[in-house]
Amino acid sequence: MSIADDTMCMHYTLERLGGNKTETDLREFMEEIRHNIGVNDEWRDANPDGDMPDGSFVDDPDDFDMNAALERVKRNYIERALTKTKTLSEAADLLGFSNYQTLQNWIDRLEKAQYEAEDKRMGVN
Repeated sequence: MSIADDTMCMHYTLERLGGNKTETDLREFMEEIRHNIGVNDEWRDANPDGDMPDGSFVDDPDDFDMNAALERVKRNYIERALTKTKTLSEAADLLGFSNYQTLQNWIDRLEKAQYEAEDKRMGVN
């Protein structure tokens, strides 16, 4: 979670605690917190790259690699378009490309960049 998410959770918690009057209210709220922590843990295990269900991704506050972020966004849009359509031409139209070759070139560049990034992480020249 980012700092903004942590701050939002803190404000939500304080707001919820302000309305709790009885021990039962507090127990219910504690159970809600336990459930949400479990859901968050399950989501993190299932999404190690930080991909969100809405297609966005979790920002690392210490990551300022804009090119890598833009590549993730491009990859996400292309994957969604390919999932939604039946052909490369349809996906290209959906994304606003002039033809399917342009989309194919983008896919090839993104794959090459991904392989190069993996090689760099593994120390392969």
